[in-house]
Amino acid sequence: MATSLMDMLVPMCVLIYRHAFSVFISDGFFSQHSEFNQILIAFRCSFISGAYAVLHAHFLYRYFVLFNNQFLTRYFMPCGLFTAVFYCILHLIYWTFFCYYYCGGDYSRRLYIRESMFEHHGQDVLNMSIIIVQYFEGTDDAMFKSRFGILFLSILSFISLALIFYFGYKIWYKLSKQSSDMSEKTKKLQTQLVKALIVQAAIPTCVSFAPCIISWYQPIFALDFGRWLQFAAGIAVSTFPALDPLALIYFVPILRNKFLSTIMFIKFNSKNVSRVSTTGQSQIVYN
Repeated sequence: MATSLMDMLVPMCVLIYRHAFSVFISDGFFSQHSEFNQILIAFRCSFISGAYAVLHAHFLYRYFVLFNNQFLTRYFMPCGLFTAVFYCILHLIYWTFFCYYYCGGDYSRRLYIRESMFEHHGQDVLNMSIIIVQYFEGTDDAMFKSRFGILFLSILSFISLALIFYFGYKIWYKLSKQSSDMSEKTKKLQTQLVKALIVQAAIPTCVSFAPCIISWYQPIFALDFGRWLQFAAGIAVSTFPALDPLALIYFVPILRNKFLSTIMFIKFNSKNVSRVSTTGQSQIVYN
């Protein structure tokens, strides 16, 4: 919900010109250049990493449910919950700092893309809230800050994705290993959870990680893939927070049926509901 609100308040657009990549506020109250608006667009960019942090907490919770449920029961409330929130805040601060201080649109970088911005968007970049990364054809200070900022943002992105796949694999392996000792209904539930897990690992890769990496590193080689990629990158990153819960709703019947009964007013027969026990907890399966 927070990401959706930020998308409405701070709508972003991408522009790639030769050896520079930029993200700017395309419209609204915060589109004009000011120090506050520069911090705001950097903070908006940090929600990409914040979404990774939420997924880390989600995958780690599932991991402890399977591998150390007693630890989870003992420490999750409130210590684990506060730790997860603090971890997300750290991700937001990390990205905001590097985007604002190292990737901020200083005067020399704005001049570099000024003509292209006029041509494609009809706006003067000197009056815009914008993040600019320039690898070549700029001042030494601008190029150093750009490369340094993208390096550290890339490191966190790769680590974030690696953690998602690591815990995803461990959870999948544990569920597969336990399948021989499960009832048919429990196997059905676990299969649904594994499918949701695979999709939830694929979503950040396809709609967040890949667009960011392509947009960040395309200007190094001065490649031009057309404006469709620039528009697609902004749209894909914005859809990430919505697609992740939708995947879980689709693959887990109890959530899907609850969603349909609430939104579509479709009634489901309660006699088709049965309870199974996994990892010491009671869970519900729809036949």
